Amino acid sequence: MKTLKDIGEFGLIETIKRDFAGIAARDKNVAVGIGDDCFCFKNGGKTFCVTKDLLVQDVHFKKEWIMPRDLGKKAVEVNISDIASMGAVCPKYVFVGLGAPAEIPLNYIKQFYSGVKDACKKYGAQIAGGDTVKSDKIIISVTVIGESDRFGKIITRNGAKTGDLIGVTNTFGDAGAGIELLYKYGARSKLSKEEKYLIAKQNSPQARLKEAFIISKFANSMTDASDGLFISISLLAKGADIDLNKVPVSKQLKEVFPNENKRLSLALFGAEDYELVFTVSQNKARELKKILPQISYIGEIVNSNKVKYFNNGKEQKIAYAGFKHF
Repeated sequence: MKTLKDIGEFGLIETIKRDFAGIAARDKNVAVGIGDDCFCFKNGGKTFCVTKDLLVQDVHFKKEWIMPRDLGKKAVEVNISDIASMGAVCPKYVFVGLGAPAEIPLNYIKQFYSGVKDACKKYGAQIAGGDTVKSDKIIISVTVIGESDRFGKIITRNGAKTGDLIGVTNTFGDAGAGIELLYKYGARSKLSKEEKYLIAKQNSPQARLKEAFIISKFANSMTDASDGLFISISLLAKGADIDLNKVPVSKQLKEVFPNENKRLSLALFGAEDYELVFTVSQNKARELKKILPQISYIGEIVNSNKVKYFNNGKEQKIAYAGFKHF
């Protein structure tokens, strides 16, 4: 008998898609079905995008490593990141499900919801409901509904065209480095400012919503790097050539992890950077770069069935080495 471990997270998603895709296909109001960063539907002349993410204690975080207020902010930010990956979409409503032990201090819960409120205020969204239950560990389930800007367009994972450049926002590997440091030192150790920076990137991610509005005017496809750059590229491209020398990393990551191979592993597989990964036609790439200088172009979509990675012009054999849920 097959288990979840046999098929993995993405195998499970594909199974669910096969079972339910037909229902969505028959609904004329469905704009983007199961399998993208958001489910999108049309209503009253508008397009709405819906996403949900889970954060589970001892899987996504340890209680002693992150302040409850930061945890509340993060729970919203990671969902806003999915909203951002769809392009010009405004977050509107946030639903928070919380499972927690009965013995947890009330002040912890108040601080958590204070963080949720801060993040909602930042994006002009409102808490619209949720649920609370008793559980052995903290389990956070957040759903966000966004509304597409009427002047913008929805960007999916499936629009990449041969010849498109693959672009990314900011740097990669910081959040993965942060979790490694937390496992090594914990949150209360004496840390350098560079180490603190990397841990903050893990505990306090920032969704790239403003950038998404700009990129959506140029991009053919887009996703967010919640599961790491390696996975994000595979979601956008069947075939691509990636220049590993062009993958952007921060000066803090270089300082704390001087080994180039280690930095590259963190950038590709570290996950939870919540940066945007997108494709854009070459004739639009320069204009977008002028508007958003913090983006980098790291590769090109090619007409093949393989994503290839190159270092100084030489192809590298790279297999997935990141976190697996099952």
